Amino acid sequence: MNLFLLTSGLHAEILWGVNGHPLVSYPGVTFDEQLVILNDLGAKSYRVDVTSLDKADQLAALIAAAKRHSITILPILIPPVSLSAESEPDLYRKSFEFAEAFVRRFGHDIPVWELGNELENHAIIQPCERRDDGTQYPCEWGPAGGWGPLEYYGPRYLKVAAVLRGLSEGARSADPEAVRAIGSAGWGHVGIFERLKRDGIPWEISVWHHYDGDPELALKVLATYGRPIWVTEFNHAYGSKRDGEDGQASGLQCQMRRFLDLAQTYRIEGAFIYELLDEAYWAPGDEAYMGLVRLTKTGNGKWALGGTKAAFTAAKRVMADGSRKRTDTCSR
Repeated sequence: MNLFLLTSGLHAEILWGVNGHPLVSYPGVTFDEQLVILNDLGAKSYRVDVTSLDKADQLAALIAAAKRHSITILPILIPPVSLSAESEPDLYRKSFEFAEAFVRRFGHDIPVWELGNELENHAIIQPCERRDDGTQYPCEWGPAGGWGPLEYYGPRYLKVAAVLRGLSEGARSADPEAVRAIGSAGWGHVGIFERLKRDGIPWEISVWHHYDGDPELALKVLATYGRPIWVTEFNHAYGSKRDGEDGQASGLQCQMRRFLDLAQTYRIEGAFIYELLDEAYWAPGDEAYMGLVRLTKTGNGKWALGGTKAAFTAAKRVMADGSRKRTDTCSR
């Protein structure tokens, strides 16, 4: 499937999108206000978290608004389950039913479904735990890096796999042509893809997240699975918290241009900035500084849009001229 077909009229080499939380956050900021920002930016897709069945009507309203603005929605299906407390059969069943319900209702409106978000974090092997080959992970080491398939603790991995299999099979039960995106949190967690492949959990798009360093080593591994890659979260590390707004802008622009440089080699077909709005209510946490646009508190306890940050202007520039010859260099 050539996913560039999703971007009618787009001349860049990547489908550019942005992350947001319109179904669960920023009361007072309307869907249309958020989508106008995406239009101004030049983004073509909005990645949003869907965390419960009772969000279906809100998702319908968001999809309708997005159509008016020529924006596609990339839902992340995050079923309300407990990996630690529930059994594998229950995790599978609930995840299957969750995906089936959303894909059955919205399959004709949604070109791609992302299944789960950074679930492999739950399975990363910890000090003293046993690897699947029977050896003990050293007690004096910290948590594993997730690079190899043995760096995931078997009993916890099986629960992660139950959720992902349920989501994947539930989506296809509702729509035999559903395009399913599955992946990891980044940070070297490429081993999860080999586990999923071995266990026959199907997906069509490999998902990666990237916040720091050069992504090429991981992208080389992902490319061996023969699927297009979508980087569904990326930004300058810590947003504007550590290096200020100018630092965020510079770092974000460099990342975007790096993805453009690597796109043809590794089939990077989509990249989504995390995130649209500073989530000021999480200050001093990192997510209060990750946005492209400021968020301000109103007198009635709700929120309103503030001004754009330097990162917005930087990202807009790359989205507008990304198909042209790139002469920028980034220190990595």
